[in-house]
Amino acid sequence: PPETRAPPSVSFEPKVRLNTKPISATAEATVAKDGVTLFLDNLQDLSKKKFAPRVKAERKVTVSGKAYAVDAELALKGNVKTADVVTVSVKAPAVAGFVPKASYSTGPKGASVTMTGDVGGGDTNVELKAEHFPKKAGANVALTATVTQKLPEKMKAKLTLKDDLSGSVELHKGAAFLEAPLGKGGKPPGVGDVVFKYKKTFEYDL
Repeated sequence: PPETRAPPSVSFEPKVRLNTKPISATAEATVAKDGVTLFLDNLQDLSKKKFAPRVKAERKVTVSGKAYAVDAELALKGNVKTADVVTVSVKAPAVAGFVPKASYSTGPKGASVTMTGDVGGGDTNVELKAEHFPKKAGANVALTATVTQKLPEKMKAKLTLKDDLSGSVELHKGAAFLEAPLGKGGKPPGVGDVVFKYKKTFEYDL
């Protein structure tokens, strides 16, 4: 009998941002099938004739009996970029409970290495990331640590800190979350800096 292939999966993600400034809204959509995903970013800009999607291809590669996930992404000029950007990533098997991932981009971010894993019985997720910005003057290597903690009532808190102690604090509940940015040196946010966000995803098969 002929091989049965899964139909493409389509998702639509509107995002509404409310703060002391005028309300802003963005919308994104993705179409995925057989390891290839088309990202339709910034759909709210279609009226401005700005359309620059991204496309990513993912494959599993087995080396010496171990599985590696390899993906390549092309972001067309205009997708928050000034030129076409190609990014290649490789995710290796876990080491001591942490999954390493290495990426290289032709864009300004250059190369990055990420280690992600669960601790504390799975209630806490830790991500350590080092990024190299080849065209950045001075210290062109940036370090970022992100800790996500599960809370009661299906809530979770997320803390992100960079090497200059800037970052953000988030509190998630379902599709809604609050985000408060931290300034350099861990400077606390002002009342007007706290942002409410809401993201809803609809997925269906064509």
